[in-house]
Amino acid sequence: MPVAGGLDEGQANRIVLALDRAGVGSEKETDPVTEGRYRVVVERDEAPRAITAMRAEDLPAPASLGLLDSMGKGALLPSRLAEHAQFLAGLSGELERTLLAIEGMLSARVHVSLPENDPLREGPRLKPTASVLLQHRGATPPIDVHEVKRIVAGAAPGLAPDDVAVVMVPRPPGNAADRALARLGPITATRGSVGLLRIVTAGVVAFDLALVVTVLLLWSRLRKLRALATEPSLQQPRRSGI
Repeated sequence: MPVAGGLDEGQANRIVLALDRAGVGSEKETDPVTEGRYRVVVERDEAPRAITAMRAEDLPAPASLGLLDSMGKGALLPSRLAEHAQFLAGLSGELERTLLAIEGMLSARVHVSLPENDPLREGPRLKPTASVLLQHRGATPPIDVHEVKRIVAGAAPGLAPDDVAVVMVPRPPGNAADRALARLGPITATRGSVGLLRIVTAGVVAFDLALVVTVLLLWSRLRKLRALATEPSLQQPRRSGI
């Protein structure tokens, strides 16, 4: 059963790896609907777990526009300002793609500002800046902050690494497995709570068995007492009249 389609090969590979970490078997195959694209298929029974695992890692991630995608769009004769904005959007998209290619990176947002300084404008020149927001798997970032700054600064003309602001947001591992649904008899629960549910269920069953045994023992004892009370030897003799 397909759980994602219309993917490029990189997106499809990321989904397959994420599902493998969640314990869901999957396969990448050519998408019969979209030429040159791929889709990811799983067993029908595994579809709910697969969708949960994909949501936990924000997959499939929205495609970022690259330079070739951004340039040439809009008006037939775009202004210099429009061309500059398209260039910045495409440059940011290329950087997002590069950062998302790092193993363990879940999402990436890059904003680059390269002001066009007018030589006739008075006052201090505006310097290029950039901001980067990254979300990664686990507590340890898959790449050092200084390396991120070097990557971004190296792609933007005139941008210094010290002028790149980077924020990294960790996502603890195991969320997908904990939120995946599992069944325990007629009850459906998350996988993270199945162990506790089993313990509680076992305790309830043990309590019920102990209660049944207690009732049976009391009933058996009551029968014995009734039997002893009805024996002739235990009954008091009647006094005869004078």
